[in-house]
Amino acid sequence: MKNEIEAAATAAGFTEKPRNDVPPVLKSCTVRWQSDGAKATNSRKSYDAMVAALVNGGWKEGGSNAERQSVIKVLDKSGWHLMASHRPQGWADGTDEDSFIFVDTGPACEKPFQEDLADKTTNKK
Repeated sequence: MKNEIEAAATAAGFTEKPRNDVPPVLKSCTVRWQSDGAKATNSRKSYDAMVAALVNGGWKEGGSNAERQSVIKVLDKSGWHLMASHRPQGWADGTDEDSFIFVDTGPACEKPFQEDLADKTTNKK
């Protein structure tokens, strides 16, 4: 699945951007891509191209929300869940913010996610 995600993302001008705040045990369960201004000069067009490539590849849209020029879409395929967002001028420097956050919701990642949630819940008490 990660190869399919990478192919769609790189074709649309996105770059993989791992998050530093993801616990090591969950790093293989999440993938994050963001627009790369050097590769994607029209971020909305690139966002739409990536969503279209994923849908054409069998991803099913689970919902969307559009407000003004911002849009969020949720897609699912084979135990993976995607939250895709486009926000015009979302970054502090005024550039558009586009991100695709993929989460493996299959059995291999279920236990690490539950353990991470339990740790966070216990540490808040």
